[in-house]
Amino acid sequence: MTSDSAPPADLARRVSRVWRRTGELPPALPQPYVDLLVFADGSLWLTGPETEARTGSLAEPLTGVRLRPGTCAAVLGIAADEVPLAGIPLPGSGLDAAFRALRAPARPADLAVAQVLQAMRVTPGAPVSDHAAAAGLSERQLRRRFSVAVGLSPKAYARVVRLHRAMALARSSPVPDWADIAVRSGFYDQPHMIAEFRRAVGSPCVRFFQAASVDG
Repeated sequence: MTSDSAPPADLARRVSRVWRRTGELPPALPQPYVDLLVFADGSLWLTGPETEARTGSLAEPLTGVRLRPGTCAAVLGIAADEVPLAGIPLPGSGLDAAFRALRAPARPADLAVAQVLQAMRVTPGAPVSDHAAAAGLSERQLRRRFSVAVGLSPKAYARVVRLHRAMALARSSPVPDWADIAVRSGFYDQPHMIAEFRRAVGSPCVRFFQAASVDG
């Protein structure tokens, strides 16, 4: 079972959504964000961003608070690239404690990284050097600051964003034109897109699209 809901209104700038999962995990794309997990016993864990989808099943219900890029470092004081995929424990217990932690005073946001994130959502296939130049940074500066805020390198983040864009375009079309979707999503071509889906979710894009559609 899966469900998603909006965060409390006062946390909307720091949290994108609150999700709940139990049982078999449905087909899903990797999520390039830090999650604050609330386990059934109330314990809190931070888990790092994904570049490959998780599979399997959950023996107990799990709640996740999806942090917007920059929240982990600016609010919790932990660089996102220091949060492993396997997770690290946080003090406190329960969802209310998670929300209290996320209401702490924040350090100033990294506006250059925010600019690059927005640009990547618009043009996920653009070279990192272009994004760095537009933000007034060297590639090395961008990589370091991006990793602290997001937990992934700019290239790794863009790879996941391309997957999400491809699926969004496929779902918006009655009959997906996969070659066109590949180009519009920032892949070199359709074979490149197929290879990236195989790496991230274990199946080509068409098969994943069909499985995710059936699952709902």
